[in-house]
Amino acid sequence: MARSRPKPTPLRQQLRWRLEALSVRLILVVLRGRTHATMKRGIKWAHRLARPWLSKRHNTALGNLKRVYGDQLTNTQRSVIAEESINSFFLSCLESIIQPIDDSLISAEGEGLTELLSLHRQGQGVIIGSLHLGCWDLGLRWLSQRLNTPSVIYRPARNPYSDALLHTARSANSRCNWISQFDAKAMFRCLRGGGSLVMMTDLYSGQSDLLVDFLGLSTRFAKGPVALSQKSGCPLFPVAQAREDNGRFRLLFGPALWPGQGDQALAEQMAALARWHEPWIQAYPEQYYWINRRWRPGDGSGERLRPCRPPAPRGH
Repeated sequence: MARSRPKPTPLRQQLRWRLEALSVRLILVVLRGRTHATMKRGIKWAHRLARPWLSKRHNTALGNLKRVYGDQLTNTQRSVIAEESINSFFLSCLESIIQPIDDSLISAEGEGLTELLSLHRQGQGVIIGSLHLGCWDLGLRWLSQRLNTPSVIYRPARNPYSDALLHTARSANSRCNWISQFDAKAMFRCLRGGGSLVMMTDLYSGQSDLLVDFLGLSTRFAKGPVALSQKSGCPLFPVAQAREDNGRFRLLFGPALWPGQGDQALAEQMAALARWHEPWIQAYPEQYYWINRRWRPGDGSGERLRPCRPPAPRGH
C-alpha cells in the first residue's frame, strides 16, 4: 500500500511560523555574546514586565513547594524560591547562546566522574542523566569537550523554522549530535556504537505506572531513561549542574547505576536515581525546575511517604 502524503501546511500557518522565526532570529542576535551578569539583570527586568503572563508558572511553583515542604516555608520564602526558579530556568535556556564561561570557573566532581570517562574511553555506551537544575547547558558544553561527540536528546520545536535557528544556536558552543526524543532507533544506535547519550531524567509522564519516592512524595516518573538503560545494557550516570553564589559553577557526577532485568530492577534503578537527585535540589532549591507540574491530581502521585526537611539556606 502506498504511503499517504502528509497534508501541506496551510499558508496562514506558514506565515505565522515565519514571523515567529523572525522574532527568534532577532532575539538571538541581541543575546549572542552577552555576559552572565548582563543576562541575570536582563532576566530580572524582563520577569517584572512579564509577571502577568508568568503567573501560571509562578503558581505552579508555589503549589509544588507547598506540597513538598508544607508550612516549613513561609509564603514569602516560597514566593522568593519560585521567582528565582523561573529566572534560573530562563538563564539555563540561554546559556548555550550567551558568552561562554571560562573553564577555570567550572569544577567537576563526584564519585562517578572518573568511571564515566574511563568507560567512554573503553568504548562502553553510557547514558548521562541530567537533573533539571541550574546550568545544564554549561554542563553539556563541558562534557562535549571531553567526550567524543555526545548525543543529546531534545524536544523539537513545533515551528520548523524556529527549530532550525535554535538548533544552530545551541550547537554553536558545544560539539554534540542532537537526537529527537521521538527517534528511539537513533538512541540505540548511539549506545550500541559506544556513544554517550545525554538526556533529562526528572521528567513527568502521565502514561507511566512507575511511582517512586521523590522529595518525600509518591512521584510519577517517565520510564524512558531507565528503560533505555535496561534495554541497551548501558549504565546510567546521574548528573547535576549548579551555579555557586561566588560566580563559579559545579558539575556533579553520581555513581553508575547499572541496569538489571525486569520491572523490579527498573523500579530500583529509578528509585536510586531519585535518591541521588534529592540532596542537590535541597542544596540549590532556587535553581530547580519547580515550574513543571510535577504532581497531578488523579494520577496516583503526591501521596506523602515521609517528611522532607526544608532546604538549608546557603551563605551569600
